[in-house]
Amino acid sequence: MSVFSTQIEQVEGCEEILELAYSACVEEGAVWFGYFFTPIFESVTSRSTFIWARGLPIDLQRRFFAEGYRDINPVPQMTFDSGYVLTWSKAHHVGRDDPKARRFFDFLEEYGGRNWAGFSLFGPRSRDAFACIRFSEDPDRFDDGRLTHIHTILQTAHIRICGIMDEKAASVALSDRERQVLEWMGRGKSSGEIGTILAISPETVKTYTKRIYDKLDTNDRVTATVRALKMGLVEL
Repeated sequence: MSVFSTQIEQVEGCEEILELAYSACVEEGAVWFGYFFTPIFESVTSRSTFIWARGLPIDLQRRFFAEGYRDINPVPQMTFDSGYVLTWSKAHHVGRDDPKARRFFDFLEEYGGRNWAGFSLFGPRSRDAFACIRFSEDPDRFDDGRLTHIHTILQTAHIRICGIMDEKAASVALSDRERQVLEWMGRGKSSGEIGTILAISPETVKTYTKRIYDKLDTNDRVTATVRALKMGLVEL
């Protein structure tokens, strides 16, 4: 854990921090990894919540947004209500009488989505986050302290991300086109895809991206998106 803490203190980008956290969790058996950053005063299931994911099936991600599963996802709130960590078996028990919760769990299980756990992450000034990890084995069978160790990794990463958000306190103004490009970046679109959506060339998208990075004092899309959300510059 001390090695991980040292590593993330030496990096300046949120995406690199999340990659380090993901790698550390893979060593603990993670198969799917999702991080949900909540803008201040928003709920964890808000449409303004930024989501960073690794390992999830593409079709699951597509349906999660397109078919409204993001809106009915009960796991983040269940996890915050329960404390720090909530395993899938306990979530099923808590949501057994909730039709929306059962529908969401059935959706996950279409993709083999068992053996997951949710983690509540708390930041300064109510900048909370949520992480959900599917493991290769049932987390209810983990040795004592293993889930606590994983939660500590995630909490450490989240606090570092919040610190990076505070490093850019100056007022920033984005043009309408820069805001559009950043919003599509935050939704995971590539430069080519953004160019098609906005009817501009990929090279023009890259030019706008450079301007966005310069204004937000970063060089990666995760930091840019989360920082812009914190400042209220974009909505996703």
